[in-house]
Amino acid sequence: MKKILLVNPWIEDVSAYDYWLKPLGLLYISSVLKHIGIQSILIDCLDRYDDELITFSPKFGEKYYGTGKFLESEIPKPQSIASIPRRFKRFGFPEEVLRKKIRQVKNVDCVFVTSMMTYWHYGVHDTIRIIKDEMPSVPVILGGVYATLLPEHARRYSGADKVCPGTGTEPLKMALGFLGINETLDFDWFDDLDPDYSVYKSARYAVLISSLGCPFKCTYCASSLLWNSFVRRDPVKSARFVKHLTASKGLSDIVFFDDAILVGSGFKRLMEEFERLRIKARFHLPNGVHARFIDRETADLMYMNNFKTIRIGLETSDPVMQNSTGGKVNLDDIFVAIENLSSAGFTSREISAFIMVNLPGQSEEDVLASLRICEELRISPSLNEFTPIPGTVQWKELTRGGVFDEDIDPLLLDNSILPYWWKEGFSPDAVQRLKEKAWSLRRRLND
Repeated sequence: MKKILLVNPWIEDVSAYDYWLKPLGLLYISSVLKHIGIQSILIDCLDRYDDELITFSPKFGEKYYGTGKFLESEIPKPQSIASIPRRFKRFGFPEEVLRKKIRQVKNVDCVFVTSMMTYWHYGVHDTIRIIKDEMPSVPVILGGVYATLLPEHARRYSGADKVCPGTGTEPLKMALGFLGINETLDFDWFDDLDPDYSVYKSARYAVLISSLGCPFKCTYCASSLLWNSFVRRDPVKSARFVKHLTASKGLSDIVFFDDAILVGSGFKRLMEEFERLRIKARFHLPNGVHARFIDRETADLMYMNNFKTIRIGLETSDPVMQNSTGGKVNLDDIFVAIENLSSAGFTSREISAFIMVNLPGQSEEDVLASLRICEELRISPSLNEFTPIPGTVQWKELTRGGVFDEDIDPLLLDNSILPYWWKEGFSPDAVQRLKEKAWSLRRRLND
């Protein structure tokens, strides 16, 4: 039987935090591989609950329903940010833990490495370097978001033997073909298979998706670049899997990272299935749900099913900017959604609003106006600093306008670094002022 090692790499950046990060793509790949008779083993460098980390970090940094701080170590800065006054860090397993885990895996035919944010590419490169150091004769194949949005950059700099961009089963077909394994994979992987959480010995939460893609095309978002259409999984199957996770693994926190979970009738059907199966868990929607779809019935279903995190995409209070960035939301939608959630029983401890900071052409006053709306509605603000994502409409506008070149080091586009060099945007001091105002408002609301 073929054996493939799956690796979720380190994060290397100036900051990182475990807001329910799980390599969901790798977990689906593990299920597909097992489905076609190939053994898979996972090394997740970001697993804060791995047994090997107890020696290094007996306190897991638990903060909020399974979220928390990664183990971190300072490493030398890349040349591109040498002049920026921030420390560069590696988040996740210490190097000796990663090397030990790789050595424990025998007779591997290939290593599949995933990738997430484009600006985390240094962590991808260094993880692959360690893999090749320990397994010099084993091919390494890279996929994931970074490999999809910047495939040429990944081919030049990642160190992988093969880069397989794309989503769904196409990159997996490409990877298997590279290994001489010709599988058609002619089944509906998303509807038929569950992500393989059996690869974790001590998971404290599970990240799931009940749909793929998004019907909206916001100018700053890459969802439409990753998925061609919006697809919903059978809610009965999704609910059964949640029941399995809570019953067999004892998980208390289930996190949905859909891009558009409330679109259509599928979410209400899913909630009805949760009630029918009497699922006891805490549920979280951290990905900025669409306010226009939160009617009173939806709000009541969320409350009855014990949702503890509901982040709404407010984004900006400026109607012109709302329309120019995609028309996903308007203030009337926000007010109605909050009224429905509040009437259902939710408070500022469960409801927060994403507010974009540093959008091209945005003013500080726009952010302050959004904070005032949060104060009026008594919902917690959550500032979301703008990051130019390769391939999006705003990326194309910024490169055409000469703000930066297409071959810029993606690390410089990280929202924590962008204010230090992007003169057309907010300064680091301005961003910090706005963050402090948001923190102050959040404390007042939650006291």
